[in-house]
Amino acid sequence: MAQPSPGNQTQQREFVRVDDTLPLAWRRIPPAQFDEVAAHFAKHHAFSPKVNNIGQTLIALDVTDRLRQLEAGDPLLAGILGRLDQKINLLLRLFHPVEGERPMLPTQVNLSGGGLSFLDSDPQLAKGDVLEIRLAISTDALTVIDCYARVMVLRENAQPGFTQVACRFEPILDADRERLIQYIFKRQSELLRAKRGY
Repeated sequence: MAQPSPGNQTQQREFVRVDDTLPLAWRRIPPAQFDEVAAHFAKHHAFSPKVNNIGQTLIALDVTDRLRQLEAGDPLLAGILGRLDQKINLLLRLFHPVEGERPMLPTQVNLSGGGLSFLDSDPQLAKGDVLEIRLAISTDALTVIDCYARVMVLRENAQPGFTQVACRFEPILDADRERLIQYIFKRQSELLRAKRGY
């Protein structure tokens, strides 16, 4: 029997999906701005840093190296302080987003490695619009994915008073796509165990 090619396996992994409620923020970006993002991504396979981004401030204040040093002498204290540092960083990102960004709010999403859909009461979007996405993919919202997505489908009244916005990631870092896929597999496993009652 023929084995599936690595490319097919990667594509199949991208289509694995899960329904969840996760912190999400999005904003529509103008076509000219997206053209710059796409050109930079094509050349560097990375997103250009944002000016006045809270993330850049957090990087400057990072204490990871000091926590690693402390870990050798007192691993329990280092673990507790590391967790507190992550939670403080998260709160800063949630309550002080970049100017023009929405705060991350718990949102019903259907998530896959290739894209996501979410519900919004009044998205004011059109098919083809590009969104800048910030999505937390852990229960404590400490792992945040920043990427872009193109609106593919809008379903009005998917739920009473809500429009479903279905998007394809365009572009997303490979490492972030892999984080999403790993989260989806983990979440599917958790939901299956809960359904079976163990």
